[in-house]
Formats: sequence, C-alpha cells, structure tokens
Amino acid sequence: MRRTIPVLLAAALAGCAAEKPPVAELAASPAQIDLGWPEFTEIEIAIEPSAELPAGAGAPIVFLHLLDEPGSVVRTFDHVLPEPWRVGRPIVYRVRLYQSALGEPLEAGVYLLSAGLYRPGLERFPLAAEGEPVSRFEYRIATVSVASPDETTPHARFSDNWLPTEPGADRQVVARRALRGGGPGTIRFGPVPGAGRLFVGLLIPGDPGPSARLDVLDGGTLPKVRIQSSCGGGQPEVSGLGRIDVDLEVPPAVGTRECEITIVPNFQVTSSERAEATSVVLEALSWGPAADGTGGG
Repeated sequence: MRRTIPVLLAAALAGCAAEKPPVAELAASPAQIDLGWPEFTEIEIAIEPSAELPAGAGAPIVFLHLLDEPGSVVRTFDHVLPEPWRVGRPIVYRVRLYQSALGEPLEAGVYLLSAGLYRPGLERFPLAAEGEPVSRFEYRIATVSVASPDETTPHARFSDNWLPTEPGADRQVVARRALRGGGPGTIRFGPVPGAGRLFVGLLIPGDPGPSARLDVLDGGTLPKVRIQSSCGGGQPEVSGLGRIDVDLEVPPAVGTRECEITIVPNFQVTSSERAEATSVVLEALSWGPAADGTGGG
C-alpha cells in the first residue's frame, strides 16, 4: 500500500493566494471518490463567477489534477469551461474521472484531486474554494481512493488488427492503440458485473500531418466509426474529426459476462512515418457500474 497524502500547510499557502481577489467561487461534490481500474466515475463542479476575467483570447480552462502528493501530478482531467463566463451566473456541470484499461493501474492508496482556472497565455486565476490550497491558485476539491485490481477486475483483450499500445502524449491520455488499415477491430472486455456503461474514447485524426493522407473508403465525404457491443448499447455511429467519447449502455443480467466491442471505421490513414496504414485511435476504455449497485460496485 502506498503512503497517504500528507497534511498540507494550508495556512501558509492561503496567505500566498490572498495576493489577488478571487474571480469566482469553486465547489465540488462528492468530496470522497472511489476510482478503481479500469473504471470511471464523475464529479460535479460548480463555478460562480464574481469578477470579470482579464481580456484574452480563448475560453477559460479548468484544470483537474490527481496528485499522489502536493506538486506530483499522476493524472489530469483538464477541460474548457463548458459555458460562457458571466458574473453572478453559476456554471454547474459534471466531469468524468477514469482509469483507462489501456494504461497501467494507479498504485493503490489515497490521492488528492485539485482544481483551478486559467486561460492559455495567462497565469492561473485566484478562486474562493471550500478546500484548502495545495499550490498557488490550486485548490483541493476531493479525496480519491484507489484499490488494487483483483480477479474480478475487467480486462481488455484486443484482436490482431490493433497495433501495440503506445504511450500517450501527456497525463491526460496515458496510453493509446491505433487500429490497422480500414478494417474492423474487436475488443473483448470483462468480466462485466451486471448493469453499467462502457466508456470508449476514440480519436479520428484531424490533422494527419504533411506526410500523411486520410482516405474515406466508402465513397462518403466524412470519416466515420460505427461501434457495437455484444452486451447491448445499440450501434452508435460517430463522424467528424478529433476526440469523440461514446457510452455504451449495458443492461442488467444474471451473473458476470464478457462484452465484445467491435469498432468499424470507414477510412484509413497512410503515412510515410508508418510501415502500414492505420485508422481510428483508441484513447480510453473504462467501465462504470450502475449507480444503484446492480453493476457490482
């Protein structure tokens, strides 16, 4: 078992953060979170602007850092603030936290989840937060408990059409796998306990680069990906470019089962930097048990 988060010197950090007045109030719920591997959960974020932000290009960005100790970031869940900044108008929304089956499990123990606000090209903004500061204009919003995987933990097994796992570019996407050519790929995921949701994060390359080309293979104009699961959830089809997240609903069932997820793209990407063509890239794969307990957690 890893050591737990040490007690923070909140008073000293609060004195540093008092240099500027806060631009908003920050709150989050719940304050205690369990995050197993490879599971996802959600936290509610509430931001109520109390002052105008300095002029600048781009929407404000909320950063969420999972820390194993103050200053040591192991995962990030950063995102653009989903609504316009208006003084006196609360912005309340949910953010997904997850451990992906593509990456290694976090070490078991207790972590700290912190949050803050910034705009690209500018420094962080001070906030009035319920939790104590852990760094300059960075505030504790929750404690996250992580348990070790065991024999009941779902695992993913990939068909041969998937290339080996590659490291992600940052701590937001820690690992990814590309699908070969324009053909389908399957993933066997389980054991799945009861009802819940399968979370699939896909990347359709928006800019293959000067040495690459994206070809749509079915005569259409847009790259598309169809997704289906033997455990239900319909057959959603997504199109466009960039990161696309999909939830596949898994209805209740007696006992555990294994889900076969099929990913079918209509395009391929050829590049002088790779020996073979690829298509869609898998960036996240997680399981969310049903909230009423029928999912086994």
